[in-house]
Amino acid sequence: MENVVVWGFAVYYWLHIPFLKELKARENVKIHFICSSPQSVEYWRGLDREGVIDTYVTINHFFNEYDRCQEAAQDIYDKARYYEDRYNVYAVDALQTDRHLGRGFSAAGTGHPRSHLSDKASYIKSVNIFNKIFKFWEDYLDKTKPDLVIGLQVGIIGKIFMAVARHRSIPVRIFNGAKYRSRHYWVVDEYYSSPEVKKNFADIKNIDEFVDEEDLNGPIEESYIKGVYQRFLKKSSKVTLLKEIILQIRSYLYKRYKKVVSMGGYRLSENIKYLYRAHKGSKVMKNLKTASLDELSDKPYIFYPLHTEPEMAVGTFSPEFNEQLAAIEFMAKNLPAGALLAVKEHLLAIGRRPGDFYKTIQDIPNVVMVSPLENALRIAKSSRGVAVITSTLGVEAAISGIPVISFGAHNVFNFLPHVHVVSSWRELRPLLHRLCAGDGRAEAKNRRTQEGLRFLAAIKASSVDFDQKEIGSKEREADILYPSLIESLHKR
Repeated sequence: MENVVVWGFAVYYWLHIPFLKELKARENVKIHFICSSPQSVEYWRGLDREGVIDTYVTINHFFNEYDRCQEAAQDIYDKARYYEDRYNVYAVDALQTDRHLGRGFSAAGTGHPRSHLSDKASYIKSVNIFNKIFKFWEDYLDKTKPDLVIGLQVGIIGKIFMAVARHRSIPVRIFNGAKYRSRHYWVVDEYYSSPEVKKNFADIKNIDEFVDEEDLNGPIEESYIKGVYQRFLKKSSKVTLLKEIILQIRSYLYKRYKKVVSMGGYRLSENIKYLYRAHKGSKVMKNLKTASLDELSDKPYIFYPLHTEPEMAVGTFSPEFNEQLAAIEFMAKNLPAGALLAVKEHLLAIGRRPGDFYKTIQDIPNVVMVSPLENALRIAKSSRGVAVITSTLGVEAAISGIPVISFGAHNVFNFLPHVHVVSSWRELRPLLHRLCAGDGRAEAKNRRTQEGLRFLAAIKASSVDFDQKEIGSKEREADILYPSLIESLHKR
């Protein structure tokens, strides 16, 4: 290994330098760092006092490049089709990963703030920037010749980077939460896939070596759930709204002062309007007609937790299918008599939905909404099955042995026997009929429970315990991250 490309993120600002210092010392590699802007380069150079990082490149220039579209339209489309064929990624695949250029693909997220980029977007310019980003990453990877890539940015820039890296068989590793407590693992692509989980599921001989009594109490701690709910409850407060607006204004003025140019560039007015919609929406949700868990307890129902949009969980992780209203209608139209579809809003999506979104759902006769304050896992445990596109709840349900309907093609739990991956609308009716009829046999429930526990054991065997409370411990970073990275590379 001679060269490593690293995407720099403020999320793990404390992690990069000590980790890369360890990697460089052990492997004697050059570190090539990707930053969002020149201001980010200045920031990271300030942290990197020992010169661990060898080169920097920025990607915010694409915002200005977007308007430079001089070629004839047919030439642009021909070039795009060349890239589509070469890298097996369509322009629309890349666009729908981007909150700015693909916002029209998020029909359930039309209230998301508009940006300078989304306001000036056009199809021909978007296809043109698709071509330019491919050319940029081809040239960059020719120059740096990486043997490994660490991290990845979301959106069109990261999606295209991954396509080029994959075509060149360059291994990619992204340190990410395993959706179980403080467990983290190294995933291998833009879908956050972890092939190691499936392998460990098959190889584990004794589940008890990995799963203890504490694990049986549930995947998510109540304290975390209460914290999320408390933040939602504050959204209806005018004082909270005022504080959030002040923070937005301060952030905007700071970026103007620093002359920060980002790929999207959200408008201040749009951010403030969104804060108001979220404030107003929190009040609407509290008064929304919903069914309680007690009211559902004696009825057969399928549970569908909504995703926020636009979001990488749908646009990036499931490009093949991510139409939420279509999924709700498909399921509702194929449920047997007496069965219901229970829908729960995502707290972070409030303020982003179209004006008639909830009424559209509630007008479907066999669909009920449950309060966003209900515990999702409790709703899932009383259901005949959980339907998801991606979702953390899909992982929790799979661990709990609950049947899962998966509309996403890349979910880490798709290989499990009690997970049903939907690849055609024709599969829905018999599947829903079978799930709603239920399989109450003790041996069937026990089998799903054991499969869920084995899946949990596989997650733990594939991950490391990286407690966020220990942020800042350089010794812990080096002791955990470096060996876990090298181990993941040896297992590819």
